[in-house]
Amino acid sequence: MGFGDTSKKDKQRTSAAADREAARASAEDAAWEETDKGNKKKSERAAAKEEKADAKLAAKKERDELEAAENASTSTMKGANKGSSKMTQAEIQRRQALMAMSAAKAAPKKSAKSKVVAAPKLEANTNKADDVEASGIDAALGSLDTPEDKKSKMTYKEFEAMMLPQIQEENPGLKMSQAKDRASKLWDRAPENPKNQEK
Repeated sequence: MGFGDTSKKDKQRTSAAADREAARASAEDAAWEETDKGNKKKSERAAAKEEKADAKLAAKKERDELEAAENASTSTMKGANKGSSKMTQAEIQRRQALMAMSAAKAAPKKSAKSKVVAAPKLEANTNKADDVEASGIDAALGSLDTPEDKKSKMTYKEFEAMMLPQIQEENPGLKMSQAKDRASKLWDRAPENPKNQEK
């Protein structure tokens, strides 16, 4: 073994030391890494937002470069009116094409929040559909009271008299008070009850 040569043991020690240093560095990096899910997502959203802004800026730069190149090529043409502030049809069409191209790039990125909703169905106004033509108060009141209204209104006593035989037939072991109780509960839900009828 010559001067300056390292022995096998020395090489093993240096490689072991390098491995320990790498492990310590990775452990330290892991300790500094963010473990909170909320903060991770927040940083991911910020990174995505920055990427989107960069892409938008790059697209704008590209559009500006294209426009500048086209302006440079049109300004070198003979007969071009350089001092004119008037827009030609060709210029308008070119700008519309550029806008359509940029809109086409942005179109597929629509979110689920921007949905097209169909217009609601319009219905005719029925407020004045039931016009009453009568002269005098008695005639007007008489025309408002239709026979259907008079026929459909029922008192509780009439309802009870109608329902008690049915209840007792279905449940023969009930006492009269229990049968009346059931009739009362039926009356609360019955369409014949004036409180349940539409006004």
